[in-house]
Amino acid sequence: MSFQSGNNKNIDYIPINDIKRPIQPDLDLQKVESMISTLKGVPMASRTCTLEQASESKGELPALDVFLIVKREQDANNNLVKKNYYFSFASCHRLTAYSKLQEENPNEVIKAKCKVYPTTEQQLKLYLGASAINI
Repeated sequence: MSFQSGNNKNIDYIPINDIKRPIQPDLDLQKVESMISTLKGVPMASRTCTLEQASESKGELPALDVFLIVKREQDANNNLVKKNYYFSFASCHRLTAYSKLQEENPNEVIKAKCKVYPTTEQQLKLYLGASAINI
């Protein structure tokens, strides 16, 4: 948890498939597997989390840090509607654990616990630089 995220109490549960991760993560797969196991209610230790800590989590992982961009777009009937776009640049192991759980359960909507940070497209471009995508 960063200094900035420690004070953010804006928690939401967002469908994992709605969260984009534009930068490829470097993963410790054993850590991801222990997180998946914890989400399934079977606590498992990893290099960074003891079995006791995993047990205390009660099947939940710490919140993902996600940026939210809200855009107004036209729908199929030409009505102006709000569309939410979520981006994550951190929390790569947790994001991957939720994504793999979604793959294992394609008929369910897996929602991730998230700390949401409203942002703008210009702020997002600070993270992505020249590789900024148009949303």
